[in-house]
Amino acid sequence: MVRRLESENIEYFLIGSLAAMFYSRSRFTNDIDLVVQIKSLQIQSFEKLFPIEDYYCPPHEVLRDEVLSMGIFNLIHQASGVKIDIILLKDTPFYASELARRKKAELLPGFHAYIASPEDIIVKKLDFYRESGSEKYLLDIREMLVDTKIDNNYLNLWISHFGLQAQWAKVLE
Repeated sequence: MVRRLESENIEYFLIGSLAAMFYSRSRFTNDIDLVVQIKSLQIQSFEKLFPIEDYYCPPHEVLRDEVLSMGIFNLIHQASGVKIDIILLKDTPFYASELARRKKAELLPGFHAYIASPEDIIVKKLDFYRESGSEKYLLDIREMLVDTKIDNNYLNLWISHFGLQAQWAKVLE
């Protein structure tokens, strides 16, 4: 999938549990989360990258509406049933910062892909914890903090911006 996106110069980066696992330990996850920047002129190219015999992709009208509204949609790999959540890059300072700070990482031997910075993953997981109350997000963050160098100034900037101080305090307990 990553190679397909890169072949059309569609910018992306991995987030969510798979990204957190890069910085910490492996755990079970149900899906793959990607932030993708699809411009309206790239919709047709995107559809061609993921033909129905390989992936379920929403119909053109739905895809167009999601791209224009910077929403979310899913791809499903037909052979494996793996669901890929496509989160469209929003026009916000945080998303712009995330895109600028992504890094190319070797996820498997010989396989490289763009991945969100650990700080950006932490901010999103703090927000998911605030929304859901699920302790798994705090555990993911704690695991990341064990062996990952963190830019505390950057992290504190976004924790303050999004009002996540109480959630961050729970991580540090």
